[in-house]
Amino acid sequence: MLLLAGCSVPFKKRNVLVIGDSNGAAGRGWVYQLQQLRGNGPLVNTALSGNTIGFTDDGNVERNTLENLTSYLRRGYAEMGGIDDILIGLGTNDCKQKFSDRHGEIPANLDTLLNRTQRFFAERGQDMPRIVLLTPPPVAEDAVVSAEFRGARACTEELSAALRRTATLRGYCLVDWQERPGDEILEQSDDGIHFNERGYEILARQVVRSCY
Repeated sequence: MLLLAGCSVPFKKRNVLVIGDSNGAAGRGWVYQLQQLRGNGPLVNTALSGNTIGFTDDGNVERNTLENLTSYLRRGYAEMGGIDDILIGLGTNDCKQKFSDRHGEIPANLDTLLNRTQRFFAERGQDMPRIVLLTPPPVAEDAVVSAEFRGARACTEELSAALRRTATLRGYCLVDWQERPGDEILEQSDDGIHFNERGYEILARQVVRSCY
């Protein structure tokens, strides 16, 4: 049985809220694979294809996590009665070429997201859930990815460095997919952004190795 490090509550019984993008929303994506590993415990998956940390894409406010965070947190409580862990796996879409002149805003948007999460629980007098930050998975070179993701490889690498610093400063657990499995995961991808079922299983196993 997988146990949370330093905690007596089995991972399979923890109430988990996932905030993510298409790699988490995919039918057999990393969230599905994680559920298989932990025995389908209580989980609310709010991952959405195209989801960003803090950018609105062509007017689609529903894909901007900063605009929808409160509804995600409320949904977690409504469906599970409480939240033990929040897994945040975002950033690849923020690194799209269309946002290239705003890439410098991404770390600040992440801090805002985390501060709003803390405030949500503090204002309600509730215990702060455990936060797990996930770096974006490695992105392929520009010659492989579609035009909208040109430049995303370097951008996600820079964002991952910021995530490492943030996790250290705030004491959050970090799943560093850029470091492990690293570029090897791209062998499981046709488009340099998304992965096959084997790839998502590898990513899910790294979540367990890193933080559970």
